[in-house]
Amino acid sequence: MSAKDMVTDIIAQAFVDFIRRVCECENLWKAHAKDLELAKVGDEVTKAISEGIEGEYGPVTVKVRKKLLGRREVRVWLYGNEIDVDALLAEISKARSRAAWLLNDCSENALLETLYKYEDRYLIEVAQRNLDKVKNICAGELPRIEFGEAPAHVVEGVVKGVRIYLSGHGTSA
Repeated sequence: MSAKDMVTDIIAQAFVDFIRRVCECENLWKAHAKDLELAKVGDEVTKAISEGIEGEYGPVTVKVRKKLLGRREVRVWLYGNEIDVDALLAEISKARSRAAWLLNDCSENALLETLYKYEDRYLIEVAQRNLDKVKNICAGELPRIEFGEAPAHVVEGVVKGVRIYLSGHGTSA
């Protein structure tokens, strides 16, 4: 095996690892979509509850009923199911934590960090330039990758990596 073939194989394995991480994050985004939706409206919901403002806030509905002597009763529904206010606030807190975790661990920078150990700026540039196309690989699509000025070993390694990944996931490239 030539030195070029060895380098190509290293790049291929690096790209397979990168694709796996991207796909893992894509699955996490889908699995936690409700948490992300709830986290997004968390501040509005918290304010509505504390100030007694009725409304629809994404998956949350807040209703306020006036009682005797100016008191109010706040009732809330999450995805159409009535829930205790304290339980809703706890769910919002959990959703915010999960959202923050995803935004950190599955950010573009975090995904690209998986390639830093290979110290190949062309590989990193190709991955960065084609991140959205790499996400399509998760669905089994063969992408049209833009390589720019990447040298042959990076081009061959990335192409081989995509083929390896797709062949292991029931799709032929």
